[in-house]
Amino acid sequence: MTLLGPFGKVLSLLRGPFLKKYFLLALTIFTSSFIHAKEPIVTAEKLLQYKIAAGHMDNFQAPEIVLVCYQRSTMKYLLEKYPEFRPSKAVTHFYTLENGRVGILGDWGVGAPGLAIKMEELVVLGAKRFIAVGTAGGLLNTHKIGDFVFCPKALAEDGVAHLYLPSGQSSIKADQEMLTEWTTFAKDRALPHFQPAMAWSFSAIFKETVEDVLRVNNLGYSVVEMEAATLYAIGKDKEVRTLSLFIISDSITQENWTPHLREPAVTENLHQLADWALEFCKADALANQQYPSLSD
Repeated sequence: MTLLGPFGKVLSLLRGPFLKKYFLLALTIFTSSFIHAKEPIVTAEKLLQYKIAAGHMDNFQAPEIVLVCYQRSTMKYLLEKYPEFRPSKAVTHFYTLENGRVGILGDWGVGAPGLAIKMEELVVLGAKRFIAVGTAGGLLNTHKIGDFVFCPKALAEDGVAHLYLPSGQSSIKADQEMLTEWTTFAKDRALPHFQPAMAWSFSAIFKETVEDVLRVNNLGYSVVEMEAATLYAIGKDKEVRTLSLFIISDSITQENWTPHLREPAVTENLHQLADWALEFCKADALANQQYPSLSD
């Protein structure tokens, strides 16, 4: 003790209840600060609160099920065929039926970032299920042009999805319950065969290399698109159900890219897919008893 002098008295205090009490206090402060430091600064909740305070929103509640359209032409087709859909004053690029039972989201731009913003807003406003329709490129001739496919799993290389996934997780599955419901719906209505096609979600279309195509194809991914991984990742993170359906619109091989985007096999099948998906949404809304009648 004589060698330590006054420090020996300090060390003697750091024993027993004193040490335990202040160690736990310090640990609590550190842990709280660490957790808070990892929380997002801007959230969909804060954005909507700002819109409400600025008078840009009324008491809007989103439909529980939303049809997501990635192609502008699909959105235009649906709004012309079903004029009963009206634009929402609360969320841009979003349309609902007058009784609010089903919503259509589309024509907001291209890729996962825009989808993430719109999807998070709608989840805060009450949306619980999302079914998306769009086009996808077939890799190495695995699918034919115009094929109907469903996406059971997506590889998160779109620049957004990984932010919603646990560290080290590189892929995400569709909601299995919603996939089962779609399969039952398709069977009951005798729809054409839908092939399973795991998707490589990749946003930089001018950076798709032969090396990458071979890599992802060896992992079992047979189509490329931009948004499925983000749709599924946000669905998992926010505990909402999601599913993606595609029409094969172009072909990517080791030698070339062959587009068929405007051919009837693609455009007509995409419109047909959108009709089926909308019918699925209406049936889903009725089955979940959110609304008394589909004819209202």
